[in-house]
Amino acid sequence: MTDAEFGGSEVRTEREFARWAAAVAAASEKYQQVSTRVTEAVVHEASRDGLVKVTVDATGVLRDLEISDQARGVSGATLTASIMTTLHRAQSRIADAVSEIVAEVGVDAPGDAEALVSSYRRRFPEPSPDTPAWANQVRSSAPPPPLKRPAQHHSQDDEDWDGPAVTE
Repeated sequence: MTDAEFGGSEVRTEREFARWAAAVAAASEKYQQVSTRVTEAVVHEASRDGLVKVTVDATGVLRDLEISDQARGVSGATLTASIMTTLHRAQSRIADAVSEIVAEVGVDAPGDAEALVSSYRRRFPEPSPDTPAWANQVRSSAPPPPLKRPAQHHSQDDEDWDGPAVTE
């Protein structure tokens, strides 16, 4: 938007004000279009191993998850890793989707488009090609070992009680 030059004659000031107000209204319309389209945006991503497909919205929330029948033959840890990796890759593509929307709508105010897109890049960074940070949180699918209970000792007072044991 260009800077309006107010002052001088009354007619010139009124024309400049009308031009400035029209430019503000046009910019507002563009930002409203961006807001609406970003709210409706979704990103689809499929895992490289073919086990899962995910859909996320612009807030990064998982909206759809499809698990292939192939998942029956893999461990829970492998399936979890596939889901999480695919989810993070989908989330990292949200900034690209927002960038496309901003370009299509034509937001041209200096810095506005960059600020909006970079906020999504900071929130949803590109996943590392190395081991993801959450990988150490994936637990083995083996059942936990049985708990060992200490031997219960009964006193003479316990034998007089007709109700259930407190420790049961």
